[in-house]
Amino acid sequence: MKLKKFDDWPSPERTKRIILLGFVILWINFTIMIYLTLLSRYPATFIDSQFSFNGSVIKSHFKEMSAEQLRIYVIYQLLDCFYDFLHITVLFSFTLFLARNFDEDSGWRNSGYKASIIGLFGAISDLVENSLIIMMTSDPQGFPDIWAVAHSWFAVIKFSLWGIQAVWIISADIKLLKTEVFSKKSFLAVIGVVFSFHWAIIIIGLITIFGVDLAEMVYG
Repeated sequence: MKLKKFDDWPSPERTKRIILLGFVILWINFTIMIYLTLLSRYPATFIDSQFSFNGSVIKSHFKEMSAEQLRIYVIYQLLDCFYDFLHITVLFSFTLFLARNFDEDSGWRNSGYKASIIGLFGAISDLVENSLIIMMTSDPQGFPDIWAVAHSWFAVIKFSLWGIQAVWIISADIKLLKTEVFSKKSFLAVIGVVFSFHWAIIIIGLITIFGVDLAEMVYG
């Protein structure tokens, strides 16, 4: 697909509707995901679960969980797959929306179109990562250790690609703010909308790393 096609596909009006509707559904889905991950009582921090690179470590996590908790954890992973679909639609559309505010055939517009594609591949990496987790739960103590290693590498790829997209979005916002395309309020709203759900899960991970048991706080 040539980058020029993104000038009017999807249409500007449809792009805006996708961003607004997708973000509302995304937050509903994200809230349910947070509830399920607490309910599953997965015995590791967000960072540990993403970047263990070790099958024995993941098996030790699963060993501490009951069959019911593993079932809830699988449901969480399935919802995370739906989250990826929402992430693709919202962030892909939002990056296109920003890119279209720059002059036609400009470097900013073209790089924005590329950033939207990069973010898409980040979401695909997350889908693969989630699939590997579900595969591991099917045999919690006997799955091949390479699955855990692959899972962590896809997490690295995911965050790297999303990080590239995030840097472009912030840079584009600042550039557009300087050219007065966006008002200050719009600029702040854009930052809040795009990154609130990303930083929320990172903050939860950091809180857990420092020894705060969120599940214990919720359920006593």
